[in-house]
Amino acid sequence: MKVLITGITGFAGSHLARYLRSQGVEIAGIDLQLPAEPDEAEVASLTNCCNLADTPALLEILKREAPGAIVHLAARAQVAGAWEDAAAIMEANIVCTQSLMQAVHEAAPGTRVLLISSSEVYGKVADGRMPITEEHPLRPDNPYSVSKAAQELIGLQYFYTFGAPVIIARPFNHIGPGQKGNFVVPAFAGQIAAIENGLREPVIRAGNLDSQRDFTDVRDIVRAYWLLLTEGQPGQVYNIASGRVHRIREILDKLIELARIKPRIENVPELMRPSDTPVVIGDATKLKSLGPWEASVPLADSLRDALDFWRRQSQESQA
Repeated sequence: MKVLITGITGFAGSHLARYLRSQGVEIAGIDLQLPAEPDEAEVASLTNCCNLADTPALLEILKREAPGAIVHLAARAQVAGAWEDAAAIMEANIVCTQSLMQAVHEAAPGTRVLLISSSEVYGKVADGRMPITEEHPLRPDNPYSVSKAAQELIGLQYFYTFGAPVIIARPFNHIGPGQKGNFVVPAFAGQIAAIENGLREPVIRAGNLDSQRDFTDVRDIVRAYWLLLTEGQPGQVYNIASGRVHRIREILDKLIELARIKPRIENVPELMRPSDTPVVIGDATKLKSLGPWEASVPLADSLRDALDFWRRQSQESQA
């Protein structure tokens, strides 16, 4: 079976491509651009450059690649700053998902689609309602989470109307090497690497350090994607989570322990989110009922690998 990955050059997409190749699975990809990393030449050779909103181009790719399954990872993943970029987020996440599902319906009917949503769709959940199961109501409270909830409804629309075999994954926070953007681990690791290389003052700017989150290594996340793609029930939603919670302050402390410098921490009010859930813990019981899966990569390994990635990024920027 050939698996087509949208967003193949992104954080999770590139890890999924590596994992599937290691399992002997044939893959193809769609992305806006080819991967920049030199060690991703094989992924580049399998990537079709296309905007998912370009329906004619998308139809042509689907007919040519004839995938047996699709993992829809392409999205604008942005929670911090989402209010300032809401229109672009809606365009990238909602319009492109509708375009993809219609193209699949026309050019590749019956193709299994794993649609990647987010735990952000749950919004604020009271401490007494933890851990969060798939039965919790959706209460998206920022433009990004609204767009992901809409993606789910688009996928389910094709399942209910046409019987399209669509499965929805709701991953909780994932971390690991290769992650960029305004997420907590790359934000801290990037600052530490820059300080180590003398590119900035020994000060780490941080927002709310008291939030508690459920972190899973991206290498465990992509194993869950494969399990869902092969064993998941169409029309169903599955959480992907470790079931363990860590305070953001703990994450920062562990990264500083791995650092070659001892920076000062500066709390910056503008890094606080307008809506921030104090504690988030996920329940992945439903996922685990499909087959053996556990979040097995230790947090220390995830953080070390993430920091090493940013050290390489920092060094390359000086070359």
